[in-house]
Amino acid sequence: MDIGIKGPARGFIHSRPQGTKVELAGRTAFLPNAEVPLVVQKLTTAQIEAIPRERFAVSLIEKPSPLAMAKSGSGRKGRGLFSGVKMERAKLPAFLFKRDDVISYVQKTSGTITDKPSGTKEYITITALLSQVKQHVDDLYDYNLELSRNKRETSPDDDNLFYPPVDEGCMTKCIKKAIAHFFGNKETCKIAGKEYKLAAFCLLMHDYFIRMHILKNTTRTPFCNYLLKHVMKDCNTTFTSRTFTNYAKEYKNVEEVFTGQDKLKINFNVHPEPSGKPLQDAFHEIGHFFHTSEYFKHLRDMRDNLAKFHI
Repeated sequence: MDIGIKGPARGFIHSRPQGTKVELAGRTAFLPNAEVPLVVQKLTTAQIEAIPRERFAVSLIEKPSPLAMAKSGSGRKGRGLFSGVKMERAKLPAFLFKRDDVISYVQKTSGTITDKPSGTKEYITITALLSQVKQHVDDLYDYNLELSRNKRETSPDDDNLFYPPVDEGCMTKCIKKAIAHFFGNKETCKIAGKEYKLAAFCLLMHDYFIRMHILKNTTRTPFCNYLLKHVMKDCNTTFTSRTFTNYAKEYKNVEEVFTGQDKLKINFNVHPEPSGKPLQDAFHEIGHFFHTSEYFKHLRDMRDNLAKFHI
C-alpha cells in the first residue's frame, strides 16, 4: 500500500488518497479510513493529543533503522522504513504496519515530544487504524521474529522452563502474539467486560500453563523471570515481579480451581459463554487463544504422533 499525503506532509510523499479530512486542535489534518488505513503527515503536539486513541494509533517518524526491517516476496532490500516513537507507553507490538511488502515493527520509545501543546512546532507522524494494526499483527510479527532469530535472541536456554518437546523460542513467540492480540498498544485489555493489566493477564496465562502440565517448575518466580527476560525485554512496560506477585496474592483463592482439571471443566476449543464469573471467563478466553493457536495445534500433533510410536 503506497499512501501519499498532501497538505501537512507536502513534499514528503507523492500525492495519493489522503484519508478523512478533519479538524484537529483548530487545524486541518487527515485520519485513516478503510481505503487509507495509514496516514503520514506533520502535526503539532495539540493535534497529536486530539487524535482519538480508542480508534487510532499514532507514532513519530525518526531516522530509518535497518535492524527493524524485514522484506517479504521479492527479496530485494527495502528503501527504508519508519522507526517510530509512541506517544503513550508502548505495549507489544508497539506499532505494527505493512506498506507495500515492507514489514515494520517499532519496539521501543526512542524519542520524546519537547514542544508544549500550545506550540506550533510540527512533527512527522504515522497514524494508523487500530483495527488494521490488530488484524495484521500475527502475520507481521512472524517477519519481525525472523530478525530476532538472526541475532539469536530467542534461542532456548539450557534451563528451559517448559517440558520437551515445547520449544521456549516458539512459546515466547506464541505469548507475544497473545499479548499483541489482547492488548494492542494499550495499557489494559478488556475480557468478558472487565479490565486487566498485563501482570494479571500473565498470572491467568500461568494458571493455564499449569493446567496443561507443560511447565517443569510451576512456581511463580521462574515463570516471572522468563517473562521479563524473553517476552518483555524489547518493550516498555509496567510489568514487574512485584506486580506479578501482588496479583498472585489477589487471585490466590481461584488458582487451585483454575489449575485443576478435575475442579473446573472448561472446553477451550470454544469461546466462553457468560457465566457471571468474569475472572473465570477471562481465564477461559485466554486459554482459548492458546489452545487454538498454531503452536498449540503443532504440539498436539506431536503428542498424537508420539502416541503411535512402538518403542
